[in-house]
Amino acid sequence: MNSPKKKPFADFGPYSHWNWQAQLEKGLLNSAVEIELFSDACFRSTEIEHGPYVVINAEPFPPIEPRQSMHGRLILRCEHYLDPNQDPTIRPLNTDTSKSRTDTSRYHGGTLRDEIAALYSLCMGVRLKAGGVVRKFSQGNEYGKPRIPRPDETPIFFPPHDGRYVLPFHPAEHKLEAIQEQMNLYILLQPQQASILIRSARLYQDAVWLAESDPEISWLLLVSAIEVAAAHWYAEKNPDVEKQLEQLKPELFRDLSGLESDGSKAIEIVSQHLESLLGATEKFRQFLVKFRPQEPLPDRPIWWQVDWSESSLEKVFKKIYSYRSKASHGGTPFPKPMCSPPTRDHQNQMLAERPDVGLAEASLGASWKAEDVPIHLHTFEYIVRNSLLSWWRSMVEIQSHQG
Repeated sequence: MNSPKKKPFADFGPYSHWNWQAQLEKGLLNSAVEIELFSDACFRSTEIEHGPYVVINAEPFPPIEPRQSMHGRLILRCEHYLDPNQDPTIRPLNTDTSKSRTDTSRYHGGTLRDEIAALYSLCMGVRLKAGGVVRKFSQGNEYGKPRIPRPDETPIFFPPHDGRYVLPFHPAEHKLEAIQEQMNLYILLQPQQASILIRSARLYQDAVWLAESDPEISWLLLVSAIEVAAAHWYAEKNPDVEKQLEQLKPELFRDLSGLESDGSKAIEIVSQHLESLLGATEKFRQFLVKFRPQEPLPDRPIWWQVDWSESSLEKVFKKIYSYRSKASHGGTPFPKPMCSPPTRDHQNQMLAERPDVGLAEASLGASWKAEDVPIHLHTFEYIVRNSLLSWWRSMVEIQSHQG
């Protein structure tokens, strides 16, 4: 077994996963903190516990109004079993700078509290972010020391000015215990898998947080959340990079094979250089086809439904990815109709799954045919979230079969 100082950074996994593992290995409790979690949703149940983490409902009574403002609603109690003074990943592994190197294999731009908040956001399908520490516990201090968070520790959220939500289901009521089973699967992942999951969850978390103020950015983040998971899933399914090149770029593979000098060497070199870029659209499509959720309840409105057949959804996924590429590389945002709040059927309070544009719609100096705006953001968010949860479960199931 590698010593902590010699282990690759990737083998430690995210702090939240590493800390949970340390608890299971009978590590010593160093300290604990309670952190404010912000959401515009409301929650049932008092508290749930998983490993060294307890989430407590700080607002246990149901709200008078169905839609509430964004404020602190949950408290995350986190026990720390890791000694920060013994963490080799917070400083270069080599004091000799000539041997040091950049390593971002665990990096996602957040802390342990951000990791757990992102997983809760993904599990429940809510806007949820971590604020500041409100209480600190140390050895021998049973009651802890209260703390007022700084203003810059409070996440900023901009609700829709007209009350029409792009993601209408998020400011609703959710049961805390509904996430217990899924959260218990987190510790069963390998550290590298946990790191990928956290990256996807953080992208999802930011996507739903920004959906009401910047739906164009939300689209990009949701696509990125799938890209991160899909690249890892495809690499695990097809670890041979040269085989990936043959499957995803068959024409290029054929041309390289036909080189007179050394086609096999050319294939090896090109595969190594294109490893992270191979078939991005195809990985995205295959992942969503593999893990897509079931069609929503059949008693939803007939008008403006998405066709949930595999062949139809494949076309939708390709269209979405083409818009992602145009936005990222050409500066053309996602179509305005796909970024607007969905039409509501007021008779039964159900929502259109795709934009209600008739034959076409014009807005902000552009026009789109109905076939080019095939899905609403809230419908794609439903697909993304449930696909990521299914992929998460699949990683645990594969390991259990291998074990």
